Amino acid sequence: MLAQERHQQILQLLEEQGTARTVDLAEQFNCTDETIRRDFQILSDNNQLARVHGGASSLNGRPLLQSFTERRALNVNHKQAIAKAALELITPGQTYAFDSSTTAFALVSALPDLPYRVVTNAFAVLEHIARMGNVELISTGGRYHPKTQTFTRSDSYVTLQRHNISIAFISCIGLDIERGASEGFEEQAGFKEILVQLAKQVVLMVDSSKLNTCSEYFFAELKDLTHIITDSGASAECVAALRSHGCKVTLAQ
Repeated sequence: MLAQERHQQILQLLEEQGTARTVDLAEQFNCTDETIRRDFQILSDNNQLARVHGGASSLNGRPLLQSFTERRALNVNHKQAIAKAALELITPGQTYAFDSSTTAFALVSALPDLPYRVVTNAFAVLEHIARMGNVELISTGGRYHPKTQTFTRSDSYVTLQRHNISIAFISCIGLDIERGASEGFEEQAGFKEILVQLAKQVVLMVDSSKLNTCSEYFFAELKDLTHIITDSGASAECVAALRSHGCKVTLAQ
């Protein structure tokens, strides 16, 4: 890979996640830590990123809040593999909650039309499930956020509390080994925090690009997650670390 191409991918990653570690990028690009440090220095000299201990961050240290449409186009194959693995957890007669992540929507897109209940704050999920005849669909309501296509705030929280949720299928922008799952949109983080507390089981569907990273607002610790489904791109070290914290981890092929 040419250095210029690597620089563009580094900047795109920082725009999506806010921060990145040297060791993770070296593994991702199959190069040395020193190569990544040189990349950081060049991009820093051009005022395109900020160097921090052990890595780099976007200039404001925060990820750009991307639209649902933008996020849906990222890591499509990994999301589909994760969704296929998660689909095995769906059975009739249960109540499932889905957040407004594009990874959760990949699962929703594959759902069979069977008698179970779906609770969601995601416009895309509502639109898709509304076409099915056997699924009972519950909208959490709330205030609509157009860019993320999400309903949030107090109305949605009250609705969640009314339902006996068997499994919550959620995703995140970053999963940190020490602090857990985080979001870039504060109101969405608040919604997920309540959902994690209420659901009997919490399945975090997160592609490998988000592992060992974090965003602005944390909403769940590792102990709150019943099951983590990621893709085969996850490093053996990261998977081992998650499992050492008691997490069940599935690698979707």
